[in-house]
Amino acid sequence: MGHGLSRAAYAKLYSAGFPPVLDRHGEHPEVIDPQTSVVVNLHKEEQDPLQCNEIVFQFLAFSRIDNAGKAVTSGTVFFTLQFYRCPQLTTERLMLSKPHNDFSSDPLLMPYILQRLDKNGSVDSGSPGLEVRYYMDPAFMKPGENSMFLHHLSKQVLHIDVWDGDSLLRIGECAVELKYLCRCGHEAVQTTFELDVINMEYHDDVSIVDSGIQPGNVQPIGVTTINRGKLHFRMANIGHLVDPKLAITAPFTLPSKQKVIVSQTAGNSTYPGGALSTPFSTSAGGLVQKKNIARAHHLADHNREVAALLFSNKEQTIPEKDTSAAETEKNRKLARIQAVRQKEGMDNKFNTLLSTKTVQGERQRDLKTLEIYRLQTKKDGIMSMLSQTITTEHIIHPSFATSEFFEFVLKNPFNIQHTVTIEWEDNDLKVVTDTREWRHFKQLNQLQTPIEEGMFNKKAESHYPEIFMRPKETVNIPFKYLTFTADQSVEPQGPVDTFKKPDKEKEKNSEIYQEKIIKIFFKNEDGKPIAVLLLKVQPQPHIIDQTFRFHHPEQSFLKKSMRMPIFQSLPGAPVGGTGLTQAHVRCSDPNVICDSKAKQQGEPIDVNLKVALGPSPQIKRFFMAVFLDPFFSRPVQIWQFYVHALQRVDVNCTEGQTSRFSLLLRGTQASRLVRCFSSHPLEMQLHPSNQFMLAAGAVHELNVAVRPMKEGNKFFYLNVVDVEYHQLIRTWLVCVSCRAPVISRAFELILPIGGGKGSSKRITYTNPYPHKKMFSVLTNRDDLLQFKETKFDIEGGATYTIGLRFTPVLKMGSAEILVFINDEDDKNEETFQITATYQ
Repeated sequence: MGHGLSRAAYAKLYSAGFPPVLDRHGEHPEVIDPQTSVVVNLHKEEQDPLQCNEIVFQFLAFSRIDNAGKAVTSGTVFFTLQFYRCPQLTTERLMLSKPHNDFSSDPLLMPYILQRLDKNGSVDSGSPGLEVRYYMDPAFMKPGENSMFLHHLSKQVLHIDVWDGDSLLRIGECAVELKYLCRCGHEAVQTTFELDVINMEYHDDVSIVDSGIQPGNVQPIGVTTINRGKLHFRMANIGHLVDPKLAITAPFTLPSKQKVIVSQTAGNSTYPGGALSTPFSTSAGGLVQKKNIARAHHLADHNREVAALLFSNKEQTIPEKDTSAAETEKNRKLARIQAVRQKEGMDNKFNTLLSTKTVQGERQRDLKTLEIYRLQTKKDGIMSMLSQTITTEHIIHPSFATSEFFEFVLKNPFNIQHTVTIEWEDNDLKVVTDTREWRHFKQLNQLQTPIEEGMFNKKAESHYPEIFMRPKETVNIPFKYLTFTADQSVEPQGPVDTFKKPDKEKEKNSEIYQEKIIKIFFKNEDGKPIAVLLLKVQPQPHIIDQTFRFHHPEQSFLKKSMRMPIFQSLPGAPVGGTGLTQAHVRCSDPNVICDSKAKQQGEPIDVNLKVALGPSPQIKRFFMAVFLDPFFSRPVQIWQFYVHALQRVDVNCTEGQTSRFSLLLRGTQASRLVRCFSSHPLEMQLHPSNQFMLAAGAVHELNVAVRPMKEGNKFFYLNVVDVEYHQLIRTWLVCVSCRAPVISRAFELILPIGGGKGSSKRITYTNPYPHKKMFSVLTNRDDLLQFKETKFDIEGGATYTIGLRFTPVLKMGSAEILVFINDEDDKNEETFQITATYQ
């Protein structure tokens, strides 16, 4: 989490030229101090007359730290985030420019103003920063979704990924609580944050991912957490009145929380008959006649079958014409004679009578055809009209891993008993036959309808449930709709090109979120339906609590264990209780194995994950839902996973010594101007390091030099990027296994706190070779030790004195420092170990 800016930094922020945030009256919003605790009253938020919320996110400035702990003064960045149910947002590239040291609370971090780039790559002359707006209008939401959105703001955390715009490598991640967007009765509110950008590096093959203090804040353990900089970020919420015209015309304005659906046969409704007008209907002025008006249309225009039949009849009545040259000439002459006769008024009465009889014959055939068609479709039409009297419609708005529960009131309209079979064709819908599950959903939805034990019976040869109903009996049948299908498409890694025309295919809604209709038939022993439920399913996107991103070698299995927070701290967990506790997990990808074992009360819960990866550079995206109840009613966490399958390169090396290897880069179908980037440029150097032309279909050799400064296993990433279009061409995962060097000499030094004259030391080194040779010296702790000279020549058998300068330290303690002496090829000759004790 980030903290707020100081008063002076906030004043400087306003003078930097960022676009101001104004409410609907043109006034500045109420400023909320992020260092104070915010208590959200959801009832007050729901009663606010300004129900339309305009969410504003502004990216202002960014200060970046490299792997060596030094500030980065140039470059580009872009951001990715997922807000509420909206699609994932990837911003354009932003340039770091115009440093302002007064912004940051840390004097060592100088933030740089973010500037947009134009089409030519130069800095845009417009306002600095980048602004993103979301309009959350209840008139265009699903029933009851506005309350869900307000609850989301009060509880959830927004995670923002920060990426390098040139190398397309991930810099880190920052998080901010959304509760500061709750207006608490104000017209508009705004808050400015200074967010810590954190990156986590895996040194070993760690498979445990631990949770943070807060529920939902899951972080890996056993890895190094490094601060990569600070993001200056402002967010605001501007309230607006809902347009009354939209509120009237919008299809979903009144929240419908109906969980009990009464069948047409169980209600008091009667069959109105098939007349065009019904006798009376109720209105504000009393009883008035209600008319159903039907407009006549050509049957052939609305029915393809009739049109094809009529067309075929016409083709049969017209004789085939001779297309020979003589017949064509004869027809041409007859047409000229007919035209001359019509011009002179010489109408042939015989021809007129003949043509009239021909037209009458064709009309008689058409009428006969329509009569035959009506006789064939009369039964279907009558059955369709009669089925409307027993059909009930219901609309649900499910989302990923969230159960939609409802009860259907069914009545046996006959005077004899019947065994009713419930039939439908959808795998996500099921009848709740377990009494414990039925009772759980009733308590969750606060339903007071009765529960019956052993109500359903199921035959071995049929997968449809059956229920025995006495004459004129009415029962409540529970249904549950639960889907684990989600949109798992992956966008290309890289910033958004704002000057490219939008892809029409991407603008279309995914097929997953398209409406579908499920027909549920309640049939008696004769197979005739006594009631039909027409269930309209209108899916909506789900909320993502946190995103995880893993890089793993291709054609292998990724195995991870996610450690959940304390069981009692999760929302929705039962209060008290003893015995075993267990989390239930489900994944959107059926090929991903996930499970969780039962644990004793008070013990942490682990969620195990196993993913099979394909060839590089495949990226797998899937979602995982975590439940605290065995009936999967509501997930307490929904996680999004990105797993990058990369080509693996294993390197064994010694600490402080350079190991070299080569990689083959094959060109694409078109020639590209590319450049190679390293995730750790201080420990892994590349050649060529500058941009070069990657010819189409050609093979290039990349020389890589790795010199890790810490023993153990570590992951490096190597990206090949198209510098013109900022596209990722190739990625390698370099797995370095570093062993400790052989210590030839060891020293123990006692140094004063704060430095002084005692912080300079000397050690000697003798050239073991009989000829002159050049040596280089380096250390694994650049922050504690510096050298007078890093390279020197020594004659054969001569001795050289190495000057050491220790950086002042203000705290007591001890540190182990390694000094590496390498030859011209950077091979380790000797390693000295210095144990420095500060006192």
